[in-house]
Amino acid sequence: MHSYLRVNNKKIGNSFPAYIIAEVGQTHCGSLKKALSYIKLIADTGADAVKFQTHFASEESTLDEPFRVSFTKKYKNRYSYWKAMEFTQTQWNKISNFCKKNKITFLSSPFSLKAVDVLNSIRMPAWKIASGEFFSDQMLERIYKTKKPLLISTGMSNYKEISKLVKKLKRKKIKFLLFQCISEYPSNKKNIGLNVINEFKKKFNCPAGLSDHSGNLMTLLSAIANGSNAIECHIKFGNLKNNPDFSSSISLDELKFLVDFRDYFHELNTYKVNKNIILPNVKKIKKLFAKSLAPIRNMKKGEIIKIENLAEKKPGNGINPKYKNKILGKKLKENIKFNQLFKWSHFE
Repeated sequence: MHSYLRVNNKKIGNSFPAYIIAEVGQTHCGSLKKALSYIKLIADTGADAVKFQTHFASEESTLDEPFRVSFTKKYKNRYSYWKAMEFTQTQWNKISNFCKKNKITFLSSPFSLKAVDVLNSIRMPAWKIASGEFFSDQMLERIYKTKKPLLISTGMSNYKEISKLVKKLKRKKIKFLLFQCISEYPSNKKNIGLNVINEFKKKFNCPAGLSDHSGNLMTLLSAIANGSNAIECHIKFGNLKNNPDFSSSISLDELKFLVDFRDYFHELNTYKVNKNIILPNVKKIKKLFAKSLAPIRNMKKGEIIKIENLAEKKPGNGINPKYKNKILGKKLKENIKFNQLFKWSHFE
């Protein structure tokens, strides 16, 4: 269907550097000031996008919703937690504009129709679909109407469900990327499934990547080396553990290392080498490292060269060992020491 998709000015696909999305999630704890400070810190690492989650408690949750993980006693239920994480449309606009100011793409996962409308109103360039929203048909139908590309996490989906969604997107001519994802926090490395990334590419003819919850930098580096077109990873700031994704996150320093690795790896892969061509500077040292024929001991004038007299020693600017049969049986014209190379002039 498509070899790449575009988010703002960045192309995502096999021919381009892996697109790195840094997930803030709820680390801001409902504070706009913190959210803006995190954007600046992430932008400074060189990541391509910073991602939030747009929650409106009354639009997406009920008092019956349990906590996924118990991490604080501050909130009496999940509903009150989502309520505390809300930003107004004006605040989301400030967040989006601050991203533009810092030259990093703003993304946020919607969790309700209201969230879709808010994010669309501030012209978010692409939609990040969380694993749990994969099945939110009402919300997805509204998203399809925007015709913007979709970045879809598949943490709770099997191939049958994914295939059904992909068919719909192809019919609607909407570009998309599939994230291999495991909704396990933190993810066990046995369950991460890097193999699925290339399975997605082959099966659905689309870009594919990894949305990670392992909290392990080595997972992300491995994904890039394995051909991941995009990486999404949660970021932790300092040692503040007041968010449910702390154990599934990497640090800012690790994010910077990831970006640097991504850039180096992509550049490295753009340089194609013809193994039949030896570089001029390598030719110079080839003789230094190669070997030539030399006596294995001191030899006297008049001695006959036998196979047991020959050794191969550095450097390679003497008689090449492949010519040893040409000197066997020849008589020396002069004395030769063991630490010299043979020359053609040494023989009668």
